[in-house]
Amino acid sequence: MFPKQMIETKIPSTTVCLSAVFFAVFTALGPLSAKEPVRTNTLRMDDILRMAWENQVSLQTLKLQLKTTNYDWEKANGAYAWTAEAKGTAKNTTNFNLPQYAIQGTRITDNTLQAGINKKFSTGTSLGIAVIDNRFETNAGKTPNSSGFSSFAQPSYHFATVGINISQDLLKNFFGYQDRLKLATARRSSSIQRLNTLDSLSKSLVNSLIEFWNLSLSEEILETNSSLLGNAKTIRDIYSKKANFGFDTTGDIHQWNSIVLTATSAVKNSELERNKNRRDLLASLGKEPEESFSFLPILIEEKIGLTSNYEEEVLTALEKRYDVRAALLQLKNSEDNYKSADNGLLPKFSVGGTYNFKNYDQQFPQDFYGILGGRFNQNTAEFKLEYPLGNEIAEAEYKKAESEKRQAQLEWTEAQNKVRADLLSKRENLTVSYELFLEAKKNKEESKLFYDKALSAFRNGRGTSVVLRNAMDAYVRSQSSHSQSLITYNIAIVQYEISKGTFFEKYSLDPEQLTLLNTEENQ
Repeated sequence: MFPKQMIETKIPSTTVCLSAVFFAVFTALGPLSAKEPVRTNTLRMDDILRMAWENQVSLQTLKLQLKTTNYDWEKANGAYAWTAEAKGTAKNTTNFNLPQYAIQGTRITDNTLQAGINKKFSTGTSLGIAVIDNRFETNAGKTPNSSGFSSFAQPSYHFATVGINISQDLLKNFFGYQDRLKLATARRSSSIQRLNTLDSLSKSLVNSLIEFWNLSLSEEILETNSSLLGNAKTIRDIYSKKANFGFDTTGDIHQWNSIVLTATSAVKNSELERNKNRRDLLASLGKEPEESFSFLPILIEEKIGLTSNYEEEVLTALEKRYDVRAALLQLKNSEDNYKSADNGLLPKFSVGGTYNFKNYDQQFPQDFYGILGGRFNQNTAEFKLEYPLGNEIAEAEYKKAESEKRQAQLEWTEAQNKVRADLLSKRENLTVSYELFLEAKKNKEESKLFYDKALSAFRNGRGTSVVLRNAMDAYVRSQSSHSQSLITYNIAIVQYEISKGTFFEKYSLDPEQLTLLNTEENQ
């Protein structure tokens, strides 16, 4: 009877314990699915781009650089600006009281005021106009010692001069041949700097986009690891209850204690990474790194169709890509530098002349009255020929220009081939990244089904904790993989637009409006 009573006594206790354990399991396993990020601040790709365009410090620096890219052109063109000049001299001479100074005078005043304008033209022509007033006074024939030369005595006179000087380069710099080449080279050099800055702008914008998405991804990873930790704790608590009732004969509680510790470390590391990404992003936007900032990106999930006409895309890229346009301008500059160096081997030869209108009077400005009538004048004509013996400098510049021209031709060929290779790679990357995104999306769905069935089997007593743990981990990690693949696909979209040279155009950003130099690049 005793054993029977003992059995009858134990059965109700065992039933109650089992019921308690399974009730805890059923209650706890309800919220095991991974939590979706709860972030209400949604931003589309164009929203992120505009936020970065308006706030990111590196982009603001590049936009300021855009406004100074015309420095080479302004410097070269400034050499052809009108130049005004004015000068004056005052000269007083006291000579020895000797006979040889009787005609010249012992006291002479010779003061001159001069004003004029000069200009060098890109045609190799130099023009100068000068207006001169000279006051001359001497005591010749007015002193007792020069009484025999009283006929040389004269009052103070103002001598007026209006002079025009002109010169023209021939042979070397024939009618401004070199000057025009240098102006065109300076214009293109400014355009090259502008295009290089625009290329840096587009790359910096993409990096900003990736920084935003990296923050979103780090928050997603934190959510994932937090879900893993919560799920691990839930199952660990279940086995802890089983162990308290003596049903954990396999020691699963120790395995789940280890899993909880590992998951806790993962949460701490992902939180550190999330905070670092947030601070770096805020600092790049010119904001305080302590600010709270979180958002949920709205990413493109639709398939971006590729045009079947690959050659047309190549032509578009060659026409619009900033780096390609800069390479083409560099090729044209090297060709013009070669032409200029070839012309520099010639002798420097120039012809010119001066025509001076003159007049005089005892008063100023009466000395200028009627001066252009040509009553008094002075004309000169001159030529000048220069050629260094040996001309080693010009020959060295010619060899250098010839080498640089060949280098630019090779670089231009390479640039065109790189465009083709880059466009092919970006097209392939766009296709593959979309396929990987679809696979990750399918994997997430399959992992969810696997987890649901593993949970159902565990509830019904047919599954094991190992299967449930694997299903739970696979499902939660598939969410992270899905987010990563979606971001990768969107990066591939942006990179594809950059490879075609249509990035700014697609997102309605016009950085070229910031430039002060609006000239034809093919000049």
